[in-house]
Amino acid sequence: MPTAPDPFQKPETYWQRLSQYAWIIAGLWLIEISDRILFGGNLEQHGIHPRDFSHWEGFLFAPFLHGSWSHLIGNSISLLILGAAILIKGWRDLILVSVVSALTAGFVVFLIGKSGTNHVGASSVIFGYFGFLVGMGIYQRNGLSILLAVLVVIFYGGAVFTMFPTEATRAASISWEGHLGGAIGGFLIAKSRRIRKAGLPPAGIAGL
Repeated sequence: MPTAPDPFQKPETYWQRLSQYAWIIAGLWLIEISDRILFGGNLEQHGIHPRDFSHWEGFLFAPFLHGSWSHLIGNSISLLILGAAILIKGWRDLILVSVVSALTAGFVVFLIGKSGTNHVGASSVIFGYFGFLVGMGIYQRNGLSILLAVLVVIFYGGAVFTMFPTEATRAASISWEGHLGGAIGGFLIAKSRRIRKAGLPPAGIAGL
């Protein structure tokens, strides 16, 4: 039976949410340290392997695994910055975008990724945040969403080029498929917000 909210309980502040989120990112470091010390880096093999049906676990584990310390450092910084922007409105959007972008990225990688490759890293979720924030600026068009979208484009706009198969992405072993899939997931969630705001049935994306 649901209980009534405690009128004396203080609402969670933005800084409390941000502190909790920072601990989640710290968990990625704990996973990487454990992988290096206890598993000799072998956990990385549990990423997404395109069209390899023996590695379904990659859909769950890939965003938590990283190929190098520099990979983890770069992703941690971007997760913190973009996640902090989404957390302004609370946990709901952050959790939804994280889950959906990880899944859409996983399916895109699985379907069109190069055979024999292994895709790991939280960049799929990062690009989900990117797509969501830009999409919210386009579809909601209030002051805050537009400001966040503009800032994201200014500071992360160049990352758009890593969502396509170029010589640079191939040379750097960047999972452009994961980036693209994550961005699509985040953008679709932002678009669904516009549809619901307009009072129309969210046809085609109700499952998100």
